[in-house]
Amino acid sequence: MDLSEQRLAEALRAQSAQAGRGTPASPVRSQQVGGDRTAPQRDPATAGSTDPPGRPALSPLTQAGWALAVALLAGAVLGAVLALLSVLVPGLLPPLG
Repeated sequence: MDLSEQRLAEALRAQSAQAGRGTPASPVRSQQVGGDRTAPQRDPATAGSTDPPGRPALSPLTQAGWALAVALLAGAVLGAVLALLSVLVPGLLPPLG
């Protein structure tokens, strides 16, 4: 595999990792000495990682906190929209009682 094919493969691998498919993009280093090509060497620190490079993994507790915050914000926005509709357009929403 020549250098242009290797760069294309690395770019496709990085793009698929960003889209949530395929293997994670990790730094691939090719050592060339005097025209002798060796197999690409992966960085052992990121070999098993599924997170994008440069972004730390979130703990399950942090993920739950973010999910609750987003749900609370969505509920507040929905409530505000319904309140504005009931005030601005009387009779649009059916009575609940």
